[in-house]
Amino acid sequence: MMAIDMHIHVGTYRNWTPWVVEFFRKTNPYFYEHFSQETDPDRILAYLNSQGVKKGVILAEYAPKATGVVTNEYVIDFCKDHKDLIPFGSICLYEERDILEQARHAFETLGVKGFKMLPSYAHFYPNEERFFPFYEYIQSKNLPVMFHTGTSIFKGSLVKYADPLFFDEIADAFPDLKIILEHGGRPFWYNKVAWLLTRHKNIYVGIAGIPTRHLPEYFPHIDLYQDRFIFGSDWPGVPHIKPLIEKVLALPLSDTIKEKILYKNAETILGAD
Repeated sequence: MMAIDMHIHVGTYRNWTPWVVEFFRKTNPYFYEHFSQETDPDRILAYLNSQGVKKGVILAEYAPKATGVVTNEYVIDFCKDHKDLIPFGSICLYEERDILEQARHAFETLGVKGFKMLPSYAHFYPNEERFFPFYEYIQSKNLPVMFHTGTSIFKGSLVKYADPLFFDEIADAFPDLKIILEHGGRPFWYNKVAWLLTRHKNIYVGIAGIPTRHLPEYFPHIDLYQDRFIFGSDWPGVPHIKPLIEKVLALPLSDTIKEKILYKNAETILGAD
C-alpha cells in the first residue's frame, strides 16, 4: 500500500534557521548528509518511493523568526514537471503585501494546489478578520488549507497562536472550506480537535506529529470520522517515513479506515488521480 504524504518540507541550510538545521542534524542524519547542502526533486521522489510514498505535498513557509523561509516560487519550481510532488503555498506576513493578492498570485499565476499556514511560527491568530477574504477566495476555488496547531519545539514559535478552538469560528463562517488541522492540537488540545470534528464537517486532522499508536485513544470516535484523518510525516522532522506508515497499518482499525488515512482521504481532498 503506497501512501500519500501530506506533510513534507524541502529546502537546504540556506532556507532554514540555524536551530532547525541543527535539529535536522541530530534527528535526521540521513537528510542532513544527503539533502541539507543540495536537494532536487528526483532524489526526493526516489527517497519517498523507497519509503512507501507515491505522492507528497511539498510545503512553502514564511517564518523567519522560527523555522525559515521556503517561498511559493521555490516550491513551485521544485515540483515542476513532477506530478507526484504537489505544491502548497503560504502567505508572507512580514512584508507589506496584500494577503488576498498573494493568494491569487499563488494560485492563478504560480499554480499552488493548496495552502499551509503557520500561526505559531508567523505570530498571528487565524481567526483575525484580515484573513477572511483569503478564506473566502480559497473556498471559492475549492483549495484546502492546512494549519499548524499545538506545540512546537522550535525557538521563535508561540503556542498561544496555535489553539485549535480558533477554527470553530472559521469553519462556521466558511462551511465549504477544507480545513486541515495539522498535529491535531498536540499534545494538550486533542480533545478540542476531537470536538471540532463533531461540530464541523469541513474540519480534517493531519496526523503528522501525533504518536500513531495513541490515535484511537486521542480520537476515540475515529471510526465515525474516518473520512477526515490524513497521513503526513513532517519529514525531514522525523528520521524516516516508512516506520510511520507501518505504525498506521498496525493500528486496531479496519483495513478500510487504514486505507483512508494513508491515501484515500488525501486523494479526495486533493482531487488526485
